[in-house]
Amino acid sequence: MLVIRAILCLVAAFFATFATSAHAEELILKPDSKWVADFGEDNCRLIRTFGKSDEQTVLIIEQIAPSTDFNWTVAGTSLARVRWSRDVEVRWGPEFQSYEKRFLKADLGKFGPAFVGKGWEAHTVVQSKVKEKELRELGRAELASGLEPVLAGLDEHRASRVEYLSFWQGDRMKTTLLLEDMRAAIAALNKCTLDLATSWGFDESYKDRLTTKAIWLNARDVATEIQRNYPSRALTRGSQANFRMRIIVGVDGRAERCDWINDTSADNFDMSRTPCDVIMKKAEFEPALDENDRPIRSIYQTSVLYRIG
Repeated sequence: MLVIRAILCLVAAFFATFATSAHAEELILKPDSKWVADFGEDNCRLIRTFGKSDEQTVLIIEQIAPSTDFNWTVAGTSLARVRWSRDVEVRWGPEFQSYEKRFLKADLGKFGPAFVGKGWEAHTVVQSKVKEKELRELGRAELASGLEPVLAGLDEHRASRVEYLSFWQGDRMKTTLLLEDMRAAIAALNKCTLDLATSWGFDESYKDRLTTKAIWLNARDVATEIQRNYPSRALTRGSQANFRMRIIVGVDGRAERCDWINDTSADNFDMSRTPCDVIMKKAEFEPALDENDRPIRSIYQTSVLYRIG
């Protein structure tokens, strides 16, 4: 994940557990709509609203490629009391355990401030600081550590056991969205992302041939170049935004394709020159390998957060 500030840096995010207060009055919201599938050329998105029409909360589940993980965004009056400087406990229950995170603040148009997160469970993201020479000396087991098959999808069976999404923050807020019928929605999301991958030339056998993932060798240098191009109008107005990138890495370690997806309503962001322009020219990867140690095309995903501070 790239965070762009006055100085752009690569960050490590760690999550811990804390006890919530029992004093918050729980707000339970039922669905106000069925799941709506918004399947475009670059991403696959599920959208659902909760609560009364004049005080709605919206939940968006999104993927930009086949994955065992996903991004989510929630916004609405039910979360208006959240304190941005404190962690919030999140739970996709009862199937998954609760985890704590600091919300990444963005904007979702008429729904107001948006809260952006990732996955059913907690994530610990650590940015490697090893140099290119050291990366090239890593063995296969180390390169494959944590490897996710690129054409894998979300577990539909486990998704069927997710009944609610809850947020707690001490005595300030306790909100629960009743989700219902998740299995069919997740199955549709999986099919959408697999269709996307097929359109980029990745067939079903790909997941069995991939044995090591691509490694971005010069991410810090590229991040510095991107930082120089923080959109001027957004910088002047103090605007912040969340974007995601999907990069198809070729057998030569160069970017064959880069797609730039806006997570939220990023006002004042003129993205006529996006980080993808820099990545296509300058990004260097150690390519993924197949079962015979031959370079193979792969999909690399990351986030870019524009922050002022």
